[in-house]
Amino acid sequence: MNRMKSYNFWGWVMLSFAGLLFLFTTQMFSCHGTKKPIDNTGRLYTKQYESQLENFVFLIKESHENCFEDSNQSCVQEKIVTPLSSASGVVLSSSSSHIFIVTANHFCENSISEKMMGETKIRIFIGETSRLANIITGSEKADICLLEALRFKDENFKTTKLAKQMPLIGDRLVNIAAPDGIASPNTRLMFEGNFAGCEELKCVFTIPATFGSSGSAIYNEKGELVSILVAAAVNFENVSMGPHVSTLRVLVETVEKSIDIY
Repeated sequence: MNRMKSYNFWGWVMLSFAGLLFLFTTQMFSCHGTKKPIDNTGRLYTKQYESQLENFVFLIKESHENCFEDSNQSCVQEKIVTPLSSASGVVLSSSSSHIFIVTANHFCENSISEKMMGETKIRIFIGETSRLANIITGSEKADICLLEALRFKDENFKTTKLAKQMPLIGDRLVNIAAPDGIASPNTRLMFEGNFAGCEELKCVFTIPATFGSSGSAIYNEKGELVSILVAAAVNFENVSMGPHVSTLRVLVETVEKSIDIY
């Protein structure tokens, strides 16, 4: 098994993020309290998965370096933001002031090389807006990370329902992801696959996945969340893995003791 971590990939980073960062430039410093930009794209979502498509989140991990040496080896104070890796996620729920997002924990973690580059931050993109997110908690064993971010005025999200149980082997599933950083306000990539079973709360799906698919939501035909993608088989990207829905539920219930998520 090969976990979908994405370090040392500067070539595709520049290609994948160039267009996306251009689209979101005007939103990089948005804050809670501002109105969501007017959507002139006229997006139409399939009714069956409308809320699931709207709750899709694209994430970028950034390195924020505030000081570097110039030609005279003097420290120059200037913010440098470098994209490090990307992932997918889903809005679980929202309050009057915040939204709560689940993604893969290996994306939230910092590698040694990332720590050396400077302070790392996670930026989320939803439609035409972007904002920084904070980590609430994470499970290395289950590879699940729970984030929170400010909710903009006029933003509405339907609560994502967790499935009561895993599907039957062979049941059809739908995945919404941004593999290789392919994401924009006007596109949503949906993939189909089947449930293949679980071993010790680790479940297998015949859903294609690669870098950037980490943390992407997997839904059953009722539109209920059953898992998130966290790993892919080596040299065979149509077999992927994720945690059992009960693991997601336990993490949420643990956090809810101090934060009202649902």
